[in-house]
Amino acid sequence: MFTVDEAREFLLKAHICFGVDEDGIYDEAENDPKWNQTINLNDAMHWAMSDMQYIEDEELPRVARLFWLYGWAGILYWVCKEKRKNEMPTFEDAKRQIQFVENEENIMKECPESSKRAYLKRQYTIG
Repeated sequence: MFTVDEAREFLLKAHICFGVDEDGIYDEAENDPKWNQTINLNDAMHWAMSDMQYIEDEELPRVARLFWLYGWAGILYWVCKEKRKNEMPTFEDAKRQIQFVENEENIMKECPESSKRAYLKRQYTIG
């Protein structure tokens, strides 16, 4: 779906990573390129907590795909379930978002073809 470079650009333009200025423009002269691949998680996991998560090059397409499909919930899912081995935020709404993405990703694994998945009957409870 995304190449590494496309994923990096997509996440930067979506302001998911630190590597942008107020106008959403990356300035190589002022910023270390590592910020292009560092997710801003300030106040996302706990109140009044600074946090971040670096994305390795090979992980960029996966993170971009999750964000494309699920928005911020996809980012939380990747950080909490895939990167931090089930470290969960204290916020219940964030936990529900992560659970939603996890359920949908499991359905996609079970039934990868979208035309078949559209008619696949699955139910789950969140929360």
